Amino acid sequence: MTMPKNHNLCLNCSAADNEVDALFCQTCGMRLGAPLISLPLAPEPVEVGTNVEGRFVIDALLWSAPAYNAYSAFSIQDHTRKVMVIEQTNKVESFHTDRRSIKGQRLITGSLENAAPLFSQWGLLKPLEQLKKDDRVFTLYEMFNGQALAQLDPREEKEVRAIGLQLCELADTFHKHGWIFNGFEPYNVIIDQEGQAHLLSFDRVRQQGADIEEAPIYTSRGYTAPEVFIKGAKHQAAADVYAIGALLQFLLAGESLGDGVWLYPVATVYPKFERVVTKALAEDPAERFVSIAKFHEALASLNLPVILQSGHFTDVGLVRELNEDSVLSLNLTQYYESVQTQIGLYIVSDGMGGEAAGEVASRVTVRSVAEWVTDKLISASLKSTQNERIAAPTQTGGLRLSVVDGHEMATTEMLKKAVLQANQEVLAYARKHPDESGLGATCTVAMIVGDILTLAHVGDSRCYLLSGDQLEQLTEDHSVVQKMINTGNLSRTQAKVHPYRNVIYRSIGADEEMEVDIIRRKLLSGDTILLCSDGLNGMLSDDQIRDILMVNPDPYAACKELVVAANAAGGDDNTSVIVVRLT
Repeated sequence: MTMPKNHNLCLNCSAADNEVDALFCQTCGMRLGAPLISLPLAPEPVEVGTNVEGRFVIDALLWSAPAYNAYSAFSIQDHTRKVMVIEQTNKVESFHTDRRSIKGQRLITGSLENAAPLFSQWGLLKPLEQLKKDDRVFTLYEMFNGQALAQLDPREEKEVRAIGLQLCELADTFHKHGWIFNGFEPYNVIIDQEGQAHLLSFDRVRQQGADIEEAPIYTSRGYTAPEVFIKGAKHQAAADVYAIGALLQFLLAGESLGDGVWLYPVATVYPKFERVVTKALAEDPAERFVSIAKFHEALASLNLPVILQSGHFTDVGLVRELNEDSVLSLNLTQYYESVQTQIGLYIVSDGMGGEAAGEVASRVTVRSVAEWVTDKLISASLKSTQNERIAAPTQTGGLRLSVVDGHEMATTEMLKKAVLQANQEVLAYARKHPDESGLGATCTVAMIVGDILTLAHVGDSRCYLLSGDQLEQLTEDHSVVQKMINTGNLSRTQAKVHPYRNVIYRSIGADEEMEVDIIRRKLLSGDTILLCSDGLNGMLSDDQIRDILMVNPDPYAACKELVVAANAAGGDDNTSVIVVRLT
């Protein structure tokens, strides 16, 4: 690859109509005459069915990038084996082969054997081998279930931050060993199905401090730092800071700086996050983060609030005349020195006892739990001072909440005491109204503080977690049939029609001494929580519930469809649901 003979070609945007003596490109504004090389353009994609060296057959084009094509292929000898194939022009191979020394140190060479120790620890996808066909080079990798960043639609801030943290960690590994990666751009970073970032090639890796003129690279429009285009420039860590900042900008806005797009108004981003990205993209390297570690620190310390979106719905059903369910959904938000704490309290209670007694038991249960918890939370929020925030982490990864008089209480302890208090109130009501003795209620309480979920549970109302496409029942029914399932005497299918399926052995109002199940989980952005009475899961299977939640991103719409579907399946009982989605 040779340097361009005249300076009218812009290596950033490929504009070729600049005046020969121009210093800056009239199209993109980048300095002309940079000591760089032209982008090695990818050849036209080969057709599906192309045979490579008699070993592999191309069966699909995964994507095309400016410098390469990505395919899937299967082995001719072993049809069950599939690989990912990266195809480049033979003019520039995937691995840099220039062995010139720079200040006594070599560039990374094209030998797979020499480079192999780098792959696993430096986040690089490890190539298996290279094959050549005519003027094309095919690099084979184990089949990869993922996609290039360039293929992604704009992402939410939390996901972008998670990717940014990974990229900073990868860059930091290179920098600690004296190398600049120079390859952070949308088609060179691949994200797998678990959200892990991988680097595709290292052909632009150069020794830190090396003269760019002695060790030129090809550029990526919008991702190569502006100082790289200046004659006399050296390879420095600030260029990787800029490139990662440009990648975050692309992931947030869906368009690159090279297209003249900035975040707002294309994307509305939390102001603190926008300031971090802006600092990384400063034109002057001295105004950027002083190191990739400082960039990582700024991303890690960002407070991106958890937003709770909730919906709720309750219906009497098609058989019962009275709705004995009670539901409560409450959100409390506190801003403290620009740091947001959002707390959600959600309760579903299914009353039992006949006539009006069941409705009373569920209403008393919900009121008592809500009154006990909100008294502590609202009092703490109103009385909080500069040195006392409403929520703080515990050593075990849970949460403690500030309550009255400066005391603190773990969320697990708070909910347990609230449910036990509700039990006492229902028992007290029964003593005052002997004609309604035998009344009782289930109680499933969920408290979400930030990304920590705490559950308190009695009876057979349920809480489910939908994470990705997996639905998990977090609570266990305190029912006779569940005990039979646990001992292997009954299948879940048989339990659906068992005559004792509605008989529970633990409930609010049944006994002075009551055990409360406590469950705690750390949630992820995008997770969905569902609380429901047994009128829902008695009519719908878990698969049906999951499918409805997945096709209804709006919590209220999900609630409405769940109840309608339960009625369509027979509506044998009251149905109550609360859906909470974290964003």
